[in-house]
Amino acid sequence: MLCELLNPACIELDIKAKRKQALIRELVELLCRAENIGDADDLFRRLMEREDLGSTGIGNGVAIPHCQTSLVRETHLVFGRKQPGIPFNAADNQPVSLFFLLVGPEDNHMRHLQILSRMARYLHDSDFRLRLHAAATAAEVIGAFREKETV
Repeated sequence: MLCELLNPACIELDIKAKRKQALIRELVELLCRAENIGDADDLFRRLMEREDLGSTGIGNGVAIPHCQTSLVRETHLVFGRKQPGIPFNAADNQPVSLFFLLVGPEDNHMRHLQILSRMARYLHDSDFRLRLHAAATAAEVIGAFREKETV
């Protein structure tokens, strides 16, 4: 379940960055601090390499930058919100305000794809996105996922 991947320390409801690279860097640093992951620069580089292959902005104001790396032994999910949104080269060319950074181990491609698929499915639901926009606390973000997963 995705709600189990969300650590409250990996949720930032007021992202400061105003550009794509700075935003990804901010999410990486949040993850590295919260989960004691050592090499933020290498993780950032890997995420940007993935982003160079094609934007992870899936539309509807959502982006899911992601990669698999030997830097982690388990899957981590970070949520960041930026109001108003920023340009992110999204599929619909609209600004992005909801960001999910997904980092998983290199040896578990199937799980990585399953998580990406589930996230995309959830985030196509406009009511769910509205709940994430309205969340005032990390607990409310996790609660929105918990409720979505029990429906």
